Amino acid sequence: MKISEVSKKVDLTVPTIRYYCDLGMVPSLRRDVDDERIFDSEAVLWLEGIKFQRELGSSLSEIQAYIQLSQKTGPAALRKRHEMLLNQYEKAQQDIEESSERLQRLESKIKFEEKIMKGQKTDSLSAARRFNT
Repeated sequence: MKISEVSKKVDLTVPTIRYYCDLGMVPSLRRDVDDERIFDSEAVLWLEGIKFQRELGSSLSEIQAYIQLSQKTGPAALRKRHEMLLNQYEKAQQDIEESSERLQRLESKIKFEEKIMKGQKTDSLSAARRFNT
């Protein structure tokens, strides 16, 4: 598969895919006689996994470590991968809590403005207070 096809399939830009490949983050990547990248289904899986890890907020070095551990078997590698996943899970839980707090604040701001629009409150706040209410 060509890089442009992979780009559409995994929804990553061509430069981003090249960057990940240049960092050695796609272990199954091969090249043809013209040194063009050849992406097989395994390479696509690596890129999808990298994208998911980035969406979780993992750094490139964390992803590289996870990629290396994914290529190993045995109890030590399994424990380390599990530990990394638990850390990501905790961060995702924290992200949910922070998002929930932002959502509650936003709902409060919307209700406040709706009361002003209905004439139930006056719009007497300073611009900074109105912005930060």
